[in-house]
Amino acid sequence: MLGSADLILPEDLPEALLETDPPADVTVAKYQVAAKEVKRQFILKALEEAKGSYTEAAKLIGVHPNNLHRLMRNLNLRTPKA
Repeated sequence: MLGSADLILPEDLPEALLETDPPADVTVAKYQVAAKEVKRQFILKALEEAKGSYTEAAKLIGVHPNNLHRLMRNLNLRTPKA
């Protein structure tokens, strides 16, 4: 497995393991829904600050631009309109 760091990061895992449907347990489901929304807002804020530049937004977040694209796909985020 190839990663962008010495440790295995969530971004290095297959998409099938990331952002899966929450389990039936209500408490865990609420947590996952809330965590997903925080991720969405975090990415949208970074893109806004970077004026729509994926490369700059990825730098602000601290991930590789390819990982930012993958995160956006997993969160069903669309490219912001300029």
